[in-house]
Amino acid sequence: MIWDLIALGETMAAFTPSPGQSWQSASEALVDHAGAESNTCVGLARLGLQVAWVSRLGLDGPGDRILDALRAERVDTRFVRRDETCPTGIMLKDRGVVRYYRSQSAASRINPQDLDGVPVGTARAVLVTGVTALIGPEPQAAGLALLARAGGIRIVDPNLRAGLWGSARRVELVRPFIEHCDLLLGGVAEFTELFDATGDQPLARRAAECGPREVVVRGADRVGAMRDGQWWTLEITRRDAVDPIGAGDAFNAGYIAVRLRGGSIDAALSAGVRCGDAVTTAPSDTSAFPRTLV
Repeated sequence: MIWDLIALGETMAAFTPSPGQSWQSASEALVDHAGAESNTCVGLARLGLQVAWVSRLGLDGPGDRILDALRAERVDTRFVRRDETCPTGIMLKDRGVVRYYRSQSAASRINPQDLDGVPVGTARAVLVTGVTALIGPEPQAAGLALLARAGGIRIVDPNLRAGLWGSARRVELVRPFIEHCDLLLGGVAEFTELFDATGDQPLARRAAECGPREVVVRGADRVGAMRDGQWWTLEITRRDAVDPIGAGDAFNAGYIAVRLRGGSIDAALSAGVRCGDAVTTAPSDTSAFPRTLV
């Protein structure tokens, strides 16, 4: 099989209080899964692409649940390893605020050897985000190995995050991913931290100088893309969100799906906006992702 996309990264068991409640008062919680790369994989699989996810999970109930959920979405998990000594990471969500419990998680032990036997070189695209660079030195090395072994389009989202092993050095750790990618997708705030520029188009231009041929900048009221010096932009209107977490991953999935199928950048931006907006209508990172772009 030739995969449309192979992704590498951590997925956690995610817990959210019932709508309208906080952890202090909640008697029930939504149990879900969350991870930047696997969120994008779910979106791509729903749109009919063949995707595989590479990672490590604990040999525990949360790990079992994540595998079952991703397999039900037709994400291939054959390359996931189970760890008997380290647990699956946990994420607690509370009205848009996220707290991670992923220190010493199984995924923090992802390493380049986990890619042995994975057909990275024949995949049409690979995906890794900056989160993988920030959860440990071995995962960062594995992310670089994924990009080095890729034969197709190398896709990166900086996904700069606080509260992780490498967060204090996040620019230093994530920049090598950017320098070895072909398609870069990220938010304005992340780009501003990574590149010395102000404004969507200047930020995209500075990012392109680092290596990627195609750069997508997600903003609050517009999204834009640059390829070979040409700039496209799309104004967007955001509605009230039930939960905005995961919208960036969903946008990426919509954009990538269109581009892998040979669609235009204009069409990809529109698809990304639609997918990102859809995901914000539910407390889950992926449950409201559409199954068609029509």
